[in-house]
Amino acid sequence: MALDPILGFVLTAIVVIIAIFFALKLGKKIVILLINSFIGLVVLVLLNFFPFIHIEINIWSVLITAFGGIPGIILLILLDLLGFAF
Repeated sequence: MALDPILGFVLTAIVVIIAIFFALKLGKKIVILLINSFIGLVVLVLLNFFPFIHIEINIWSVLITAFGGIPGIILLILLDLLGFAF
């Protein structure tokens, strides 16, 4: 019976270590996604100062930029230059 608290502690420690490992691994991806989204949104605002590119800032362009980041901005620029959107 004295083994039960020790076994519980060991299993809890293993689960906590695994949870911390996955949180750190996922945390790096979230930070990279947030940085990419922030840069994309700043570029979206700055692009409207150029006379040859007019991308309307609405919910769709913000969502494409937030989820896509720089590739999303490139997609919006291509759609604008080809006349398919905005």
